Amino acid sequence: MKIVNELKIIRVPIPTPTLLPHMTTNCYLIGNAQESILVDAGYDQPETRSELEKALVENEIAVPETIILTHAHPDHAPGVCQLIDWNPGVYCHHLEKEETQSAISPWRNISFLKDMDILRIAGEEIHILHAPGHTAGQLNLYIPSQQILLAGDNIVAEGTSWIGPPDGDMGDYFKTLHRLQQLKISQIGPGHGEWVTTPYEHIEFVLNRRLYRENQIKDLLKEHQSLTSVDLTNLIYQDSIHPSVFEVAKRTTEAHLIKLINEESVIQHEEAYILKNNLVV
Repeated sequence: MKIVNELKIIRVPIPTPTLLPHMTTNCYLIGNAQESILVDAGYDQPETRSELEKALVENEIAVPETIILTHAHPDHAPGVCQLIDWNPGVYCHHLEKEETQSAISPWRNISFLKDMDILRIAGEEIHILHAPGHTAGQLNLYIPSQQILLAGDNIVAEGTSWIGPPDGDMGDYFKTLHRLQQLKISQIGPGHGEWVTTPYEHIEFVLNRRLYRENQIKDLLKEHQSLTSVDLTNLIYQDSIHPSVFEVAKRTTEAHLIKLINEESVIQHEEAYILKNNLVV
């Protein structure tokens, strides 16, 4: 006998102008035929609505009355504008109030979620995690009954997410990843790409990748004494990245530098960065 109230979690990839290698952004439908929520709304384009409506019909899920935005970036939030006739309540973290209002304007029905809030859909709990890193107000959702984490852009299926100012903070990102490691997770729903079925290995991969880059920066500063973020980015990537993504790479380098400054390992003098151990007393 079919259980009509069973909670479903459906990944709906929406075509968006996002960063390569990804060409889609994941939205997630959580619910059943009686009630549901939507996590992220993609880009403001007709394909967003058509893909979501198709998924609702195919999976026999009710039209969502609630949309939770993991963050306000243009490939995750503005699709709300395509769904206004659903009359949804839109939720985000209060740290991204202004960015969210701008992203989904003219829609104004915005409320806020905070860390450790608990929602209930189809009789099951959904735990809200404030998970800063990619952005200051990044929200992640954890469904304990299915051991599923919806990680927004803190996790992407292929490679690593970019973390950089002004939105992102590398120190926060490390703390968030360590916190996520403590959850009981069977799968991660990333912001981009397929379901991650080896969650702990993937989180460890991301941590190791970021630690490798951090150590690389310290080694380069030790060797060259004083470097700008542009210098460091050029030395790190050695012309291996396309010019169109150089700015993103530079901001990721800067996020590492800010973390190292906060940890008192590096100091900044005008545009140059110096390893503290290199200073002559």
